[in-house]
Amino acid sequence: MHLQGLKHSLTLQHQHFYTHGFNAMDLRKDLEALKRAHISHFFEEADLERVFNAGKQICLKKGQVLFSEDSYQETMYIILSGKVEVYKKHKQIAVREAGEFFGEMALVESKPRSASVRALSDTEVLEIDKETFFNYFASNPKVVWAILKDVSIRNRADLDAIDTSSLEISNSREKYRRVIDSVSDLIIQTDPEGKINFANKAVSFLGFDVFDLIGQDFKDFYDGELSSTSRAHILTQRVGPRATTDLEVSLKVNEQSNLYDVCNSMSFMMTATGMWNVPQEMVMKKGVQKEFQGTLLVARKEKNGGYRMV
Repeated sequence: MHLQGLKHSLTLQHQHFYTHGFNAMDLRKDLEALKRAHISHFFEEADLERVFNAGKQICLKKGQVLFSEDSYQETMYIILSGKVEVYKKHKQIAVREAGEFFGEMALVESKPRSASVRALSDTEVLEIDKETFFNYFASNPKVVWAILKDVSIRNRADLDAIDTSSLEISNSREKYRRVIDSVSDLIIQTDPEGKINFANKAVSFLGFDVFDLIGQDFKDFYDGELSSTSRAHILTQRVGPRATTDLEVSLKVNEQSNLYDVCNSMSFMMTATGMWNVPQEMVMKKGVQKEFQGTLLVARKEKNGGYRMV
């Protein structure tokens, strides 16, 4: 561990930021606060409780610094209550409030912090270490995608606060692609017309390169006729409980790959959800101005068989 990071960790322990002495009622309250966090909606309740138990609750007084720029800790944080300021060289970059997360860059890059964070009010956060992140966050495609969406929104909102904005955004997107490419499930996003505008490297399982699929119509990647009913389920606009879950689909293998000599398609269990420019809970509300941005498709390989031979 870097010397500055070690010093920071010892300081935290000395000042008793960690709330080991919390009683059962406090812990239940914190767990309920975690469940209300936006990113928590993508976890099963049992996994969310495991995340909570693996994390550390940290209490901060108003004005207290959680970590400083250039310090080194491979941890991220979810705000359970209160709010914090993200700042760089005394210049405010952003304010994060209850339900939001921050500090995830340290887990992606394994590099010193790029900014400092301090509490703007009495605040409680849940600290997530690297092992917990990769066990429960990076292994869940929907969580990874939620993080990517939040980062994209933050980048647009923070343009005026970041001196080298275009470079920062480019670097940020590249770092998060590394995370999503580490997921073994196929992750594909289509635009409102059904054309593929994002795919992770897991498509190589079907003999494709990411760039082979970008700009292609999803129906050309789908094995079989994409009827209006099938299209409504797969390229769905629905979110939440009404989204498509565990639908068996067959996807084509790249005809130019060696794999095509063995099989020309593979079966997957697919989950699909609509992507909108407003939070999920706002999509179903009447009178809300919203724009459909496409569909997020997550396909996992069936454990038994699922090959169509040539």
